[in-house]
Amino acid sequence: MLHVFCLIQIQIQGTVKSLESKATQLESKVTQLESQVIRLKSKDVQMQEKLTELEAKGQQQDSLLTSWLREKNERTAATDFNSSAPVSINQSAVALNGLPSSCGDLKKIGHIWNGIYFVMGSSMVESIYCDFTKVPEDAGFQKWIGYADVKSEPANFYVQKNTILDRIGTIPYELARLNVGNAMNLTSGIFTAPRPGIYFFSFTGIARKSATVSSMFLQVGLYLNGGRLGLGHVEEPSTVDVQLSPLTLQSTLNLKLGDQVWVDITVISPGVTLFDNGNHYTHFTGFMLEEEIGASL
Repeated sequence: MLHVFCLIQIQIQGTVKSLESKATQLESKVTQLESQVIRLKSKDVQMQEKLTELEAKGQQQDSLLTSWLREKNERTAATDFNSSAPVSINQSAVALNGLPSSCGDLKKIGHIWNGIYFVMGSSMVESIYCDFTKVPEDAGFQKWIGYADVKSEPANFYVQKNTILDRIGTIPYELARLNVGNAMNLTSGIFTAPRPGIYFFSFTGIARKSATVSSMFLQVGLYLNGGRLGLGHVEEPSTVDVQLSPLTLQSTLNLKLGDQVWVDITVISPGVTLFDNGNHYTHFTGFMLEEEIGASL
């Protein structure tokens, strides 16, 4: 009897171990299934993202196709309308008189891609954004951005002296640190505007009084085509044997092509000089800020 009981107990233990092994296998399969579910969910998210991206690209292509078809229909209609018109009228429908000045002009000459373009404003080059998916009458067809810094010819100079000057008249210079465009003549001291536009000028110098005089007076003037625009001067009574005093003059001018600008010594008292030597105390500089590009075309 005891022997039978032991056999039954052994069988039960074997069955339990077998069930435990199967349970472990089932748990492993469940874990694998959970991992597969997670991977499938991740792939589903990726597929949704790709689908969204493809939908966006499809909308963009539809928009471009609509714009192209609209452009094609407009050109077809214009061709049909002008097929029996004189040659001069037919040419005016596709040619511009001058540079394009708007998105409408760009559309007329064949542009269909949205983007930023340079066009000719009243006097300067301007940048605009064109949305060719819209018709010219739609809001947002053209958006003005700003002015483009376009110069057809550079005009920048910086000149110096290295000798004293004690006479009335135009100030010449001996050294050109910069003379891009060669618009500044060192010998004459005269700048000639190579292009119309807005220019900035600055003059700096030092007046020196000798020990033989008791007062100092030196005056310089900025001239445009012979007309004086402004003055800078030093006037000081002094008991110092030798005295140095700085003077300066600046201006921003709207110049036409060929206008001439220079600095003159207009008044200088005896014993006073516009002082300079190898240290370079006298400076005259000028450069173009904006070109009136419309007048140069």
